[in-house]
Amino acid sequence: MNTSADVSGKKDGFVLTFIKGLLIGIANIIPGVSGGTFALILGVFHRLINALNGLSFETVKSFLSPVVKLFRKNSDNTFLNEWRRTDASFLIVLALGAFASILSTSFLIDFLLREHHAPTLAFFVGLILPSIAIPWAMMKRHDIVVLWAIPGIILTAGVSLIMPDGSAGSDNLLVALAVGAVSVSAMILPGLSGSYILLVMGQYQNVISKIIAVQRGLASGNPEINVIIWLVTLVIGIVAGIIIFAKFLSYLLKTFPNATMMFLIGLLIGSLWILWPFKNMDTGASIKDKSGNVKQEIRIATASNRMPVSTAEALPAGAAFFAGLIGSSGMIILGKRMDNSGKSSNKNI
Repeated sequence: MNTSADVSGKKDGFVLTFIKGLLIGIANIIPGVSGGTFALILGVFHRLINALNGLSFETVKSFLSPVVKLFRKNSDNTFLNEWRRTDASFLIVLALGAFASILSTSFLIDFLLREHHAPTLAFFVGLILPSIAIPWAMMKRHDIVVLWAIPGIILTAGVSLIMPDGSAGSDNLLVALAVGAVSVSAMILPGLSGSYILLVMGQYQNVISKIIAVQRGLASGNPEINVIIWLVTLVIGIVAGIIIFAKFLSYLLKTFPNATMMFLIGLLIGSLWILWPFKNMDTGASIKDKSGNVKQEIRIATASNRMPVSTAEALPAGAAFFAGLIGSSGMIILGKRMDNSGKSSNKNI
C-alpha cells in the first residue's frame, strides 16, 4: 500500500517534478537545510527513498547494456524493466532540477560566505536548531540511547579541531570520491544536511568554487579539465554512496532506529560548533588560489571561534539567526501537516 506522498508523487508530471527538484537542490546547497525535509514537505520523500533503495550495481549494469537491444524483436528488456522498477524517470527529472538550482545559486552562496560569513553562518545555525526536533520525534525511546549522540558530536566538532592546515579544498580525486559518497547519505535524510557534511569536511567551499570555475570556464571557452574531472569523480562518489550507503542507512534505521536517530542528532548538535558565526579567520586553513591569494572562505570549517567584538557585529548575525529560526520552524510545521495529511489519506486508500 502506498503512502499519500507516494500517491501524490506518482501524479506529478515532469515539470512539477523538476520544480520540486529545484527546491530540494536549493535546500541541499545550504548548510543546515535538509533536502530530505524539503522532499517530505513537497510530498516526494517516500517515493524518493523507495526509488533510491531500489538502486543496485545490477541497476548500473542494466543501464549500461546496449540500448540497441530495445529495438530488436524478442530482445532482452532488462533495461526497460529496470528503468521502471527503479522509477528512473522520476529520479532523473528530480536530480536535473536539483542540479540546475545548485548551479544557479552557487555564486550567491560563495559570495555570502566570503563577504558576510557571520550573518550567513548565523542563519544556518537558526535553520539547524529546529531541525533537531525531526529525528527526535522519530525516536520511540529517549532513555540511555541518548548517549549515542556523543560520538556524533565528537565526529563533527572533532573534525574541525584536528583537520590539518592543508586538508581543506583538496584536489585529490580520492577525496572527491569519499566526499560524494558520504555527503549524499546525509542529503536524503530529514533533518540532516549534506552540504553541512561538506562544510565539516572542509570541502564545501571547495566544491562551490569548482562548480563556479566550470561555469566560468565553459562560458569563456576555456574549460578547466582538471576541475571537470574532479567534479565527475565527485558525482561517481555520489552514485556509489546512493547504492551502498543508502541501503546501509536503511538497514540501521530499521534495525537500530533509536540509536541511529540519536547519532544523527549528535551530528546536528556538533555542527553548531562548526557554524558558530564569529570566527578568528586567520587561524583557519590557509588554502591559496592560482594567484597565490588565500581563499578566506575555505577557513570557515577550521577557524577558531570567538565572541562578537561589538554590537554592530552581533546585530546582523542575531537578525539572521532569528530569520533562520523562523524559516526552519515554519518549514517543519508545514512538513508535519503534509505528513499528517498523508497519513489521513492513506487510511482511506
